[in-house]
Amino acid sequence: MDKKTIMKMNDTWKDFRLTERTAKHGFDLAGFKPGGYKKVLKALGIPMRSKIGRPEKGFQWKGRDILIVTGNDPITGKFRNPENRDPERNYASYIGIEGDEKKVKQAVKLIKQNLQYFKDESKGTRGFI
Repeated sequence: MDKKTIMKMNDTWKDFRLTERTAKHGFDLAGFKPGGYKKVLKALGIPMRSKIGRPEKGFQWKGRDILIVTGNDPITGKFRNPENRDPERNYASYIGIEGDEKKVKQAVKLIKQNLQYFKDESKGTRGFI
């Protein structure tokens, strides 16, 4: 492969990576109506089981073109630092959303419809987690 071809490929993939996850949104100290988070996940086509890597990163809920991260698992009630808090179902704590713009807007709308309360929100950023 020559240098020109490699440079062209780099430019193509650079643009792809930049547009892959552009929209973001966040919620602070959010609690769902009973069963509300399951409704959100179902409508977005996201599996009901979270994935957790390092606890400080929160619970990850992945779907096609969208990622939702929560500080607490609102389905099981498990907190990311269980020694600091007792389990509490329907409480998500911090919520961070990122992905395709259309999908993020849909998620924000669904989340707002199914929340009982939240302290604050950050438009355009995952400001809380």
